[in-house]
Amino acid sequence: MQNTNVMNLLKSTPLFAGADEKRLSDLLSASVLRDYVKGERVSGKDPALYVVTRGSVCVYRTESGQRVIINTINEGGVFGAAQLFCKDPAFSYTKAACACTCLQIPGTEITKLLETDPVFTLNYVSFLSDRIRFLNTKIASFTAGSGEKTLAAYLLSASEDRTSVKIDRNMSSLSQFLNISRPTLYRAFTSLQNQGIIEKTGKEVRIISKDKLKAI
Repeated sequence: MQNTNVMNLLKSTPLFAGADEKRLSDLLSASVLRDYVKGERVSGKDPALYVVTRGSVCVYRTESGQRVIINTINEGGVFGAAQLFCKDPAFSYTKAACACTCLQIPGTEITKLLETDPVFTLNYVSFLSDRIRFLNTKIASFTAGSGEKTLAAYLLSASEDRTSVKIDRNMSSLSQFLNISRPTLYRAFTSLQNQGIIEKTGKEVRIISKDKLKAI
């Protein structure tokens, strides 16, 4: 991918939107584009922020000996922001969901941008605040109670600002992830569809009314 295309991609992301173009250009010069094959772990020896420029990656954590997917990050998405300034070991890890390319931005360059560009600093705070909201929603999916509430919380978390969710796991795996039985999960899907809140076609779930989903 040419630098011009990468620059345009950066400027179109909420994290870098409105940041000083000269500083972004310097940041880009100090960064590296890396290609990954499906299943390859996306990480580096030194702290870095990553931007997906092609394909998608999945964020996982290991819980009770099982790999649990936390999020899927598509082209234009960013990950690694919180870990840059955290002394504790990362609680999650990222793997390529398919053949993909990521821009690896050194942590030192992010620090420079935070120190010199107030627009980027506000974007960074906003980005981390959104991550906190996402994780709170994820926690809610485990503590929601009923199958419908649990499924609703999961769909809201997975969809973020989109109106559809692609579920990249089978029903058995999803029920384990949500900590509910498979029959309960089937009933929850059926109930939400009968209420006209969602429409499920294969692994694609279209959210018809987010307001109603939030009210479950």
